[in-house]
Amino acid sequence: MIKSSEGAALSPVSPSRSGAGGESAVAVLVLHGGSADSFAPTQWRNLAVVRLWPVARVIARKREKSAVYRLRFAIKGWNGDGSSALRDTRWALAQLRERHPGVPITVVGHSLGGRVAAHVGGDPGVAGIVMLAGWTPSNDPAAQLAGVPVVTIQGGRDRVIPEPTTRPWMARATHAGAHVQRTLLPWAGHTMLRRFWVWHRLSAEGVATILGSAAFDSAARSDSDSAARSDSAASRHAQGSEF
Repeated sequence: MIKSSEGAALSPVSPSRSGAGGESAVAVLVLHGGSADSFAPTQWRNLAVVRLWPVARVIARKREKSAVYRLRFAIKGWNGDGSSALRDTRWALAQLRERHPGVPITVVGHSLGGRVAAHVGGDPGVAGIVMLAGWTPSNDPAAQLAGVPVVTIQGGRDRVIPEPTTRPWMARATHAGAHVQRTLLPWAGHTMLRRFWVWHRLSAEGVATILGSAAFDSAARSDSDSAARSDSAASRHAQGSEF
């Protein structure tokens, strides 16, 4: 584990499957969610952080010679301008560029982490971003994503960040030149708990799409698509201020 002077921490995922013992061909930085306003320190055991652990593991398992890392933000909140989360993420990206020079980096973020991913999508070394139920206020910047692949996966039953509220920013990103690929799961909420394996699989597939990979067989694609279409029953999802 690598720690920053500001309290953030970077943890490699499944070293034996993430490039250890050989040169990594790709790098992935996974960002968890948080809160709109909170200066409370983030802990590894926080639900928003734990939620991204299996996502990171599936990505590491699907990609050979990949270096997958989870970032734990120093504090939980966006707090107006996101300065703390953005500082932590750019520190983490610098660590990845130093450890894996010349390797393309994909940033995967859930909710607040998706917002952060969008902000850093144009940073040096970033090949593209995957946003999971991303928090994208309409006035957030989008010009930095010109020419950047952006994969978004959203839930039709998300009550924390309803999908329609993200459309204005998505339209602005597309107009700015981002290559946006959107997937809507009609049955899904914000927490990625219901049919979690679909979220995990689509997250890894999003990374593969950005990297131009055909690593996923047609059976896996068919299973994901079928699951996304077939289940329309209502479900209960965790609510609250956590993004």
